[in-house]
Amino acid sequence: MAAPIESLLNEICESEDPIEELKSLRTAVLATPVSGLRQAVSGARLEIIFGLLNTNDKEQIEVCVEILSRVLQALEPIQLAQNYKTALQSGLNHPNDSVKMLTLTQIGRVAGHADGVTQMLNSAEILRDVIQCISVERIDVAKEAIAALSKLSNTKAGLDALFRSDLLNKLKDVMLTSDIIRYRVYELIVELSTVSPVSLGYCANSGLISQMLEELTGDDVLVRATAIEMVTSLAQSQHGRQYLAQQGIMDKISNMIIIFGAHNYLKLKTYLKEGPYYINAVSSVTTEGAD
Repeated sequence: MAAPIESLLNEICESEDPIEELKSLRTAVLATPVSGLRQAVSGARLEIIFGLLNTNDKEQIEVCVEILSRVLQALEPIQLAQNYKTALQSGLNHPNDSVKMLTLTQIGRVAGHADGVTQMLNSAEILRDVIQCISVERIDVAKEAIAALSKLSNTKAGLDALFRSDLLNKLKDVMLTSDIIRYRVYELIVELSTVSPVSLGYCANSGLISQMLEELTGDDVLVRATAIEMVTSLAQSQHGRQYLAQQGIMDKISNMIIIFGAHNYLKLKTYLKEGPYYINAVSSVTTEGAD
């Protein structure tokens, strides 16, 4: 199958309107097991396909994304980081969310690989763009960005990069976008904090956990309820519970639920069951008995 794929790439390169050739290539790569694709794409000019993403033709973008989603699985994460860094950065800034999803998925693969992490840590601009993707309207794009940053932060070097560099300022800047985006960042912080006492220490020293805890006493009852959800997630780990107890937060939450009323709190949990992304959508809901 290596020869047909290479032949199709040549045809695509020579065509002014390559959509039919792209569809043929899609059929070829989907029909080839990933193990077989490793040999087929070794040294293949995949930059041709990446380049064809630069169009307003949605069908062409869709076909290219399908091809790349399949083909890139055959590459080792370190190959991606070394050979396609420019293409990955372009993908993060592409106006089409499907391209962003493809790119973030691949960056997540790289970030979860021991050698790939080093490559990512040397690519500050890519990491800044990943953080920016947290503010994308489409939720699954934001979640993929959060997942990639979470994998990156499984190492001390990754934690240093995120919390002891300009990336922390980028994270704080993104939080200013809206209430929804601020809580997406809190989700990342909580996810990192639950991994280990060390990661919790980084998150606490950043000031972002304290900022999240201050949300518990805000004026917006729905924001307060969402903050409780975040804190509850943090309390899932033993070191998280110990930290919250030291801050006196567990008693504060208990008192809030008593004052607020368990019935109303459960109503809010129902409204917020999709997570912290729908605050604006339900902010007009009047909750009986709420302050």
